Amino acid sequence: MTRAFQPLVPATPTFTETGLACSDRYDDLYHAASGALEQAEYVFLGGNGLPERWRGREQFTIVETGFGLGNNFLATWAAWQQDEQRSRRLHFVSFEAHPFYAKDLALMLTHTPAALRKLADQLLAQWPVLVPGIHRLEFEQGAVTLTLFFGDIRQAAKQMVCQADAFYLDGFAPRVNPAMWTPEVFGQLVRMAAPGATAATWCAAAQVRRDLQNAGFVVTRHPGFAYKRHMIKATLRPHLGRSYTEPPQQPVIIVGGGIAGAATAHALSLRGIATCVLDPHFMHGAGGAQLGHAGLAMTPLLTRDDAPRARLSRAGILRALQRWQSSTGAMQVVGSLVVAQSEEEAFLQQQSVAELAFDLDWVQYLTAQDASRYASTPVKHGALYFPKGAVIRPQELLTQLLETNLVTWRADTVVTVHASTQGWKVITRAGDHYEAQHIILANAQGITSLLPQALHGQAPRVMGLDVIGGQSISIARAALNAAPSRIVAGSGYVVPLAEGYVLGSTYDQPPRPLTQAACREIFQKTEPLVPLDQDVLAVESAWVGTRAALKDHLPVLAQPLPGLWLNAGYGSYGFSWAAVLAEQIAAQMAAEPALIERDLSRALDLR
Repeated sequence: MTRAFQPLVPATPTFTETGLACSDRYDDLYHAASGALEQAEYVFLGGNGLPERWRGREQFTIVETGFGLGNNFLATWAAWQQDEQRSRRLHFVSFEAHPFYAKDLALMLTHTPAALRKLADQLLAQWPVLVPGIHRLEFEQGAVTLTLFFGDIRQAAKQMVCQADAFYLDGFAPRVNPAMWTPEVFGQLVRMAAPGATAATWCAAAQVRRDLQNAGFVVTRHPGFAYKRHMIKATLRPHLGRSYTEPPQQPVIIVGGGIAGAATAHALSLRGIATCVLDPHFMHGAGGAQLGHAGLAMTPLLTRDDAPRARLSRAGILRALQRWQSSTGAMQVVGSLVVAQSEEEAFLQQQSVAELAFDLDWVQYLTAQDASRYASTPVKHGALYFPKGAVIRPQELLTQLLETNLVTWRADTVVTVHASTQGWKVITRAGDHYEAQHIILANAQGITSLLPQALHGQAPRVMGLDVIGGQSISIARAALNAAPSRIVAGSGYVVPLAEGYVLGSTYDQPPRPLTQAACREIFQKTEPLVPLDQDVLAVESAWVGTRAALKDHLPVLAQPLPGLWLNAGYGSYGFSWAAVLAEQIAAQMAAEPALIERDLSRALDLR
């Protein structure tokens, strides 16, 4: 579960005297002097039998050991695009320990061949912030995916899950970068391989051949590209490899229409998988689970050791920005300030930012003076600033996620879930019966009553779920002495909306209805952040709800039995986590590369 944090060290733009892109760190070229496109076509595409091998396939997955400038990806994408018999989908997974910032990558791709220029521009337009972990980019309306894993491949390869049909072994030369050519890395590639997987590389070193053979490949030498005498082609031994799973052929039943269920239904619909979502709140419409909730803050979580909750928050918000910001009008990026409550906390914030060394587009430390300017009101201490902090209108977001193709929703309460000849059967309070190969329990605190009895002893995390109540309030803009345009958070929070502000929140056990005492508690929490005009403290509206949380403050995402999925326990971070957890379930069902790391996935399991 734990792992030593490794800061991401970006690459520096460097060229040789003749204008070739090179690495000053490894003193090696990013591609052959004879041409990046030509090398990719001869060594990697040709060496793996492409494009012939992907023809007629539903999907084809390629894993590359070093992304570099992305030339191999661009050449592969171009070949797929031009092939009339191409696979329906193409997945490309690539590891990179030292990625470029977008502006630097653009500089390094200045001389990209004309045949790849438009594709290179699309890549640059989606290039992610430089933070460790998995980043998913999508092109061709989702038919082509690029999964970038930023981090040292010795650690990253252990964390990736996919079924690879082909491998591009393309790190810098073993003499300058031996870490990319080790038996341990090759062993992880075999773990990721599909039956019949192939591999190719320009490198023909004897040790590399031996290590590939020992890992499980049948290795042969072939004439190399340009000045290289030899290259390597390899094929996985017949008894090795993990096959693709078949996607569901009938609608998936989702129990729960909150953000977990709605996001999952939406993610599955984008992959052509139909769903039926059941929730009694639908009597108030598709957004009924968040009826009357004016707005909330989606602010990243940061910890000095980059703990699992922080990693999940980062992955979730980055995925939400891709999925929800472009496809719905219910999400607006405004930036978030997390103001320290003491000088000691401010010092720890500053240290954390320095040690993590994340991209400034993700997080910055601000002095009290700068934080006051960003908050549009004086604050006493420094703050963390997250440029991608966002305001969510939850009722609208749920409605837009659920009102998409292949998603149906019905107002009903599920009372029983049990195995059947079709896989699983659901019985509702209205007496309706639903059968499906897959069922997803995403109904927050209701998950424990529907979990099969046989799993109770195997799911201590789930059975220890707590229900915590709380409320937020909406006030008019005139109620504040300042007019912050960003989210401002500390012991409480202030969320800016066009029509006013949302202030929060309380944590009550058990849940309680709206009270004046709760309103005063919220005012006390937000007063140090943004002073209130005492003459206009009228509360315009309030939201009273519950949070389902597990003891370790992480959600549960698991498939304890074939076809039975659990997706719940989001606590206060539901909207931050939902997009990536939904995508992870959808990726597993569709046999796509994973969106969260293996150790993080294990942390979300039943135990």
